Amino acid sequence: MDLTNNVANHPLDHWRNFREGDFSSLGVLFEKHYLELFYYGIKIVAIPELVKDTIQDLFADVWERRKNMASVDNIKAYLIISLRRELIRRISKMRKEKPVDQPVLLQFSFSAEDFLISTEQNAEHSRLLTQSMAGLTDRQREVILLRFFHGLEFPEIGQALDMNIQSVRNLLFRALEKIRKDLSEHGVSGIENVEMFLWTIFGQKK
Repeated sequence: MDLTNNVANHPLDHWRNFREGDFSSLGVLFEKHYLELFYYGIKIVAIPELVKDTIQDLFADVWERRKNMASVDNIKAYLIISLRRELIRRISKMRKEKPVDQPVLLQFSFSAEDFLISTEQNAEHSRLLTQSMAGLTDRQREVILLRFFHGLEFPEIGQALDMNIQSVRNLLFRALEKIRKDLSEHGVSGIENVEMFLWTIFGQKK
């Protein structure tokens, strides 16, 4: 089935159309964002089936509430924030019901596979970056993920993490300073602009 029939091409048009009752537009949004949502969800809790089920339920809930939903400026940010909150809610419920073998939340660990590797130099940079990021806090790693992999803006990150914008900026600044220091000590050149380095190594096109 071609989900793109009879719907506009812009994501916000799909959002508007689904709110007006066009189920195929919701299907387009699901296909567009599913892999990125799954990637983020599995960083929060390493239970693939739970993450998959939560994403499915998130879209089902969005469909049920479509008539009362407001318009959004950034669909991806809205979905990421909603997924994070629902996963944390479900894990909290699981912990209360079964305190033994509690799932671990918010690991946000990284490996070289998380980064764009096109050359041998990039592979070495990825290894060093993985090593440096292991020394960050979970929340610092999450801020980096939301900013440089998912491309969220500071107000959106603040909304996701329940932080004000200045606190997000401060958290990110400290993380970037540590990464810059670590990579410089290992002889990585041109690391003064560590933000550009991260945009590149995560494969984002800004």
